[in-house]
Amino acid sequence: MDQERIGAFIAQCRKEKNLTQMQLAELLEITSQAVSKWENGRGMPDVSLLQPLCNVLGISLNELFSGEHIPAEENVSKPFKEKQIDNLKPVKYLFSICANVALLVAVIELAVGLVGNFFNPIILEAMLINVSVWLILFLASMSKLAYDKKKLKNLKHSGACMDSEIEDMIPAAWIRVGNYTSCRIVCRFIYEGKEYKAISNYCVLTPFKRKEDLHANVYIDKDNPAKYSVELFQRPLGVSQA
Repeated sequence: MDQERIGAFIAQCRKEKNLTQMQLAELLEITSQAVSKWENGRGMPDVSLLQPLCNVLGISLNELFSGEHIPAEENVSKPFKEKQIDNLKPVKYLFSICANVALLVAVIELAVGLVGNFFNPIILEAMLINVSVWLILFLASMSKLAYDKKKLKNLKHSGACMDSEIEDMIPAAWIRVGNYTSCRIVCRFIYEGKEYKAISNYCVLTPFKRKEDLHANVYIDKDNPAKYSVELFQRPLGVSQA
């Protein structure tokens, strides 16, 4: 993927629409610095912004990734990851699952305690203790989620998005529920001639998922590539890695 070519094309289309970088940023609800980085070839738009960007500029995804206007009869999608990247679905992370489960269990425990209180007050007391434990787990999971989201957001706006290759999946034997297991995804990318390794947070997958079924965006701190955040996505059915 030629980031400089794509960036120059974004700038060209923006000017054709008589938009400034600030105006384009406001329409996409991002910073003008992010737009500047795209146009200078120092980063790519986030997956969630690709289609909105194309809509604002009046171009197709095929044109965006080709870095040029394409005649209507030739402007068709091609079956490889860059052309269908807007269809990718975010992969669920373990702490997101934990937060949802913990909150659900806390609500159930509280309901059981309130109903049981009509029969025996001790039941409510016991359930309130359990609810407290589950709420602590919920708050801990939410804190971790908030930290990860803030880190990802900061690196999206001020860092660089690197083309990465998913190298391996590391299962976590310490947690497994039914056909689901948690694992971490190992990615590699090259920045300024050096190779770096990035490992995602724990995500939740079925044992039937392969690394070929996933796509990863690695956002790095340009001054410190060891500081990164990995965003994982699931490929649409029938779309394999090119």
